[in-house]
Amino acid sequence: MPEGDTIFRAATALRKALTGARVTQMKSSVLAGPYPVGERIVSVEARGKNLVVRFENGRALRTHMMMSGSWHLYRDGEKWQRPALQARLELRADNGFCAVLFNAPIVEWLRAGETPLARLGPDATRDDFDAAGALARLRALPDRAVGEALLHQGALSGVGNVIKSEALFRCRQNPFAEVSSVPDAALEKLVADTHQLLVRNREHGPRTTRSSLDGGRFWVYGRSGKPCRICGTAIRMRRQGEAARSTYFCVACQNV
Repeated sequence: MPEGDTIFRAATALRKALTGARVTQMKSSVLAGPYPVGERIVSVEARGKNLVVRFENGRALRTHMMMSGSWHLYRDGEKWQRPALQARLELRADNGFCAVLFNAPIVEWLRAGETPLARLGPDATRDDFDAAGALARLRALPDRAVGEALLHQGALSGVGNVIKSEALFRCRQNPFAEVSSVPDAALEKLVADTHQLLVRNREHGPRTTRSSLDGGRFWVYGRSGKPCRICGTAIRMRRQGEAARSTYFCVACQNV
C-alpha cells in the first residue's frame, strides 16, 4: 500500500539509477507524446505520495500510485515481474536501466505552476519537514475528525491509512475527535510521531511501526477483532470521511 515512505524509497532507487542518463525510449498506454527521447533525466523526487521525474527541457512527469501502482527498475533484458499489459509507462535509458510503471492511476505531464504539487502540505517524509506549518494547516480544519485530517494531503503530505492508524494509536488519540478538541501538545505529538514513522520506514521495507520479537509489525492496522497488544481489548475498524478510508483503533487505549 503506497504511502509517502514507499514513494520515497521508489524515488531514491530511480534517482540513483537514472539521474544524468539519457532517455533512449519511452512508451506509454496513457501518456501523450511527444516523449523526451534523447534528453537527460535531471532529477527524480518524492513529493508526498507523488513521484516526479524531471527532464532537461523543463518538462516534468508526475505519477501517483493510489492503491495499486508501483515503479519497477530493471536492467535491459531482465524479465519483468508483472505482465506487460499492466505497464502504464516504460522508460529506457542509455545506461542500461529500464523503469516501468505498473497500474498507476495518475500519469501526467505537469503544467506550468505544477498545480497538483502546489496544493500539498509539508512533506512528512522529509528531514526538513515543516511541523509548525503542518500544525497550522491541521488547525485550519477544526471540524474535521483528526483521523480524516491526517489524510488531507493539503495539511501534511505522505500520510496514508497505515501510518495514520498507527500514529493515532501510539499517541493514544481518539481518531474521531474533531481537530478543534485536540490540545496543542497532543496534536504536536501526533504530527511528530507521524513524521517519525514515515522517516523510519523510508529507507527499507517491509513497513513496521513497532519493535518486537513476536513478528507483529503493527499495533492496530489490519488487526480488526484481534486483541490490543497493550490492554487486550478487541481492535476495531471504522470507515471515515467521504472516501470511507479505514481506521483501526483500540476503544480502551484511545478513549473512543
